[in-house]
Amino acid sequence: MIPTNTDVTFQIASKPAGRGSSVAVFITEGKSKRHPDHPLLTADQRHAIQRLQQTGAATGKLAEVRFDLLKGDDKIFAPLWAVGLGKPEKINTEAIRQAAAALARACRKHKLKKLALVVAAVDGISTSDVAEAIVTGFLLASFDFTEFKGTGHAKDDDKPAPSAAAVTLLTDDSAAVKQGLYRGRIIADGQNFARTIASRPGNVINPPALAKVAQQMASEVSLHCRVLDERQMSRLGMGGILAVGSASATPPRMIVLEHRLGGGKKKRAPLMVVGKAITFDTGGVSIKPADKMGRMVYDKCGAMAVLGLMYTLAKLSIDVPVVGIMASAENTLGGTAYRPGDILKMYNGVTVEVTNTDAEGRLVLADALAWGIETYHPTAVVDLATLTGGVIVALGSTMAGVMSNSDELVAELQVATEKTCEKFWRLPLNDDHRNYIKSDHADIVNSAGREGSPLQGAAFLSFFVPRDDSVPWAHFDIAGVAETEKVLPCYGKGATGWGVRTLLQWAMSK
Repeated sequence: MIPTNTDVTFQIASKPAGRGSSVAVFITEGKSKRHPDHPLLTADQRHAIQRLQQTGAATGKLAEVRFDLLKGDDKIFAPLWAVGLGKPEKINTEAIRQAAAALARACRKHKLKKLALVVAAVDGISTSDVAEAIVTGFLLASFDFTEFKGTGHAKDDDKPAPSAAAVTLLTDDSAAVKQGLYRGRIIADGQNFARTIASRPGNVINPPALAKVAQQMASEVSLHCRVLDERQMSRLGMGGILAVGSASATPPRMIVLEHRLGGGKKKRAPLMVVGKAITFDTGGVSIKPADKMGRMVYDKCGAMAVLGLMYTLAKLSIDVPVVGIMASAENTLGGTAYRPGDILKMYNGVTVEVTNTDAEGRLVLADALAWGIETYHPTAVVDLATLTGGVIVALGSTMAGVMSNSDELVAELQVATEKTCEKFWRLPLNDDHRNYIKSDHADIVNSAGREGSPLQGAAFLSFFVPRDDSVPWAHFDIAGVAETEKVLPCYGKGATGWGVRTLLQWAMSK
């Protein structure tokens, strides 16, 4: 079983929840105080919702969670939870995800181990999509990276409280809810798998260890896994990734996962997704400041999105061929480290003058892009990387930046995000940016300073995709969204697994 750091189970029931059961119901924001007349609730439970609304205790605002203790015969029974979905006209799958996530956090806070949740009917959203959003939201918020907690002399009070261990989805449309539950569980597991490996520290996950994780996952879900080691990459002339990993005791790896290549009645050219997997980044000779350097364990999050995507594609049996490439190295210091002033020859023959060893992600991605496109002849390529701090300056921590050679591809990805709500904003990419990184001594430099750094990164990578734009390509700079230092609606502090759902939705549309 792949590690997801969640322990929640789901089941489906079509009978009303018993009097002693903890039950949660979604409510909407508005002037109406009418309580829901749902056959899967008891009279006591319906009256409890009515009390919460009429007293103003529960307003239905998005992600608001309130409860009322049900009483009878001088005994207090389990609570009735009212969970806000927001204004009816604004409810979408993201609102449902956030509401379910808020409920999961309330369960954790109150140490609730069993819960029945009524699957709401939402205008304009199918029952299966509602169920999928509930399950993904609940599981994403239930994620807690605890692999290194609860050992040694830790006290019980120091151990994280469990989220609701068992959730029963109450519905009179079991077939649709079952479908949504199945889909939502796999998607959330894929995203939480990505978050788990992203969270593992550099002394646990290095390039060979990441390759082993990918091989084990591939074996479990029937993907084909191919790993290029340093000797193979040297023979292929991958000067970028080899330079970045040259000082590390653990050598770099190019990890390739293949889904449904050559399968089906007709052989189809695949989609290709490429991720940066710097398992730890000191900055190399151009060393980073010590402050927050520890967060560089998350410098592999682009590749973790690829890892989670490939898992979900296989588990959901999506009939689209996809190649996932994780370009992995550890960027560190040592006598064999690459230096500013070095000139590297990349896989496709482009030469690069190193001006900053901390601009290493684009070097590993460049070899992966050039080699992957030549090897697999994809119909479209998307890469993801925690590439620049500049994208955070430009867009903050709520959306990624995307740069592309294809309006059509960006439009496809935008359609995908309408369901996933993983936001991005398109930034420009043209010859001005390519000219900006021209070198006096080589073809290009890997960095021309801080000015327009996200655009420089994309311009650099554009030298490693066909210059005639014959292969649609989009580059996601996810530095602002790959991990978070504060609690977000669906995520606690740490890795978010950003990109798994959007990439899946895009692949499913092909």
